[in-house]
Amino acid sequence: MDKKRKDSVIRATVDRAALLRGVLMLTALALLLFFGLKPSRAAAPDAEDGALTASDASARLSAECELLQRVTFSPCGHEMTRRQRLPAELAGMTKDELAAKYDQWVITSFSPAQVSMERALALYCPEHVVLMPDESGQLCIFRNRYGDALALVRELGVPLSDLPDDVQEEVRPGLGFDDEVTLEKWLESVQS
Repeated sequence: MDKKRKDSVIRATVDRAALLRGVLMLTALALLLFFGLKPSRAAAPDAEDGALTASDASARLSAECELLQRVTFSPCGHEMTRRQRLPAELAGMTKDELAAKYDQWVITSFSPAQVSMERALALYCPEHVVLMPDESGQLCIFRNRYGDALALVRELGVPLSDLPDDVQEEVRPGLGFDDEVTLEKWLESVQS
């Protein structure tokens, strides 16, 4: 009997020790959660960091300002971002003055150090070649070389009028292809 009693005392001691460790562990976790998830004080933004509020209409562009222009090409859906230094003649302008100068753009952020603006163009991006007629009605291959206009690559010597009427309507505003080989294969298929 003495042995049984001793075993039950040991088991009770072990169970109490495990219970005590569990309670201490839960208390430590609760304290960690309480202090770890408590929001810290956020520092107010410095006036020196260049970030402006929407109400600060008097801010002016610095001569070292960076200009970011994001262009979306509507026909293909591709985007291109240009990063350049602000042209010297724009230094010192306010947001409203800059918006008047870039009236076809939407200014998305403005600070003395950086301006971001967006624009959508109804052109294919530089990754595509475009089949369309020139002013005389001859089919030509064009490419967007600089991001904002199509440049003639070469004339094909095929009048637009040689194509079926429904294809003419499709080609007249410009039809984009990934490369010249694909364009020429397509043209051969509609001519036959």
